[in-house]
Amino acid sequence: MNNNFQSPLQVLIAKSKATWSGCIEIEEPKDPSISWNVYLLQGKIQYINTNLGQQERLDYLWQRFKLGSECPQVEQQEVSEYVQLCQALSSQQPTETDVKQQLFRFCREGLANVLSIDKTNIELVPAKRINKAIINFSLEKLGEKLEDQVKISRQMRGYISSPFSRLYLEQKNALKFYQIWKPKYTTPELKKIADSHKLSTFVSLFVAKNSFYQIATKTNTDTYFLAKHLEESITEKLIDLFPFKELTTEELRLKHQAQEDTSALPQVQPSVMNPANTSQSSTLVACIDDSKAVQKQVKMTLEAGGYQVLSILDPTLALKQLSQHQPVVIFMDINMPNLNGYDLCSLLRKSERFKDIPIVMLTGRDGMIDRVRAKLVGATDYLTKPCDPNKLITLAKTLENVTANV
Repeated sequence: MNNNFQSPLQVLIAKSKATWSGCIEIEEPKDPSISWNVYLLQGKIQYINTNLGQQERLDYLWQRFKLGSECPQVEQQEVSEYVQLCQALSSQQPTETDVKQQLFRFCREGLANVLSIDKTNIELVPAKRINKAIINFSLEKLGEKLEDQVKISRQMRGYISSPFSRLYLEQKNALKFYQIWKPKYTTPELKKIADSHKLSTFVSLFVAKNSFYQIATKTNTDTYFLAKHLEESITEKLIDLFPFKELTTEELRLKHQAQEDTSALPQVQPSVMNPANTSQSSTLVACIDDSKAVQKQVKMTLEAGGYQVLSILDPTLALKQLSQHQPVVIFMDINMPNLNGYDLCSLLRKSERFKDIPIVMLTGRDGMIDRVRAKLVGATDYLTKPCDPNKLITLAKTLENVTANV
């Protein structure tokens, strides 16, 4: 089954929730030669790697995680990489727990890159599996406290394709590049690179068309640090970016053909917001929250937007009270006594009456894990408290239109 142009996060959440097994192949949007492979077993992540450039990435991670001796030389086969990596880690680490911790770190680095992709071509391959993984990780666990890393990776994507991008400095631009970097080399921030590499040696790394992973490994720094200092040279076109592998005309044709063959399949697209739609509505919206202050704010805001608001303070009575009404949207707090929002959302999704009603989770924390968990129990969206009035009304109107089309 193929799914064109989707959000990797949405697909991962859906497949985790469905306890799916197989490989999710996620294409790098600006480099079709590279795809991230996310291996799942019953909805849990076993491992994350890529179809090409495995050695470059492993060399980089081996050094960043300070794993000692030389990184294993892996074959160009995904499962083989996993087996050889486990064997190499076992020879370096004293306990099985240490090996599992290192696999966790490898997967987190891959997940950060995957989640930094907004939308791309995604293919599901159920038959592509790792049969004997020594540990599986939940999406929630892997994504914990990963927000900052994902944010930085997204910023990088504003001017590079991926950490697999190959950087090339033409001879005609070498002098100007050298002149830009000469004062940089005297700053404390770049002292580590300057102490280990002459500036001329550093410049030569770009003439050789190395990837970000390779240059970061050779200079013993990380890709984010490197990208930050190279942004000016890249945006000014002193350095050209190339894909990891130049696909042949036939390879591109076959790839495009596969995408066209699946373009007719129904796609899971997020709701398109229409702020211009300011027409008044008398439809009902429900708010389930044990805080009277939150209820007051939500009620005043939505009533100003033309809605009727059903306020429910006790979550244990929510099903009974909702059964007497038909709201177009349900706003629900996560942290409530006796019955939390996750469990209540799950119960509503099992009800024939409310299974398709948009549910927005409300929380005082703006964390990726909360958003992921909310999606796993069937929530439609996520809003941080205290709610911004404009966002609250706009979201209500957007989801009202979704309900009308169900």
